[in-house]
Amino acid sequence: MKIFRNYTLKWWEISLMKVCLISFGILLGAYFSSYLIALTWLWLLLFISIWIYFATRMISGKM
Repeated sequence: MKIFRNYTLKWWEISLMKVCLISFGILLGAYFSSYLIALTWLWLLLFISIWIYFATRMISGKM
């Protein structure tokens, strides 16, 4: 049995997967809301650092 193999997905299958993962994230966020609110600074720091990374890549033209 080959566990790791190449898959080719269509654009609509990828969009369904994204909707599924976003829905799962919303459900987890609603369930663990009190815990996640305490870590708001961490999520904000993560967002800003990733945004700076992609902004510098786009400005430098390496994207």
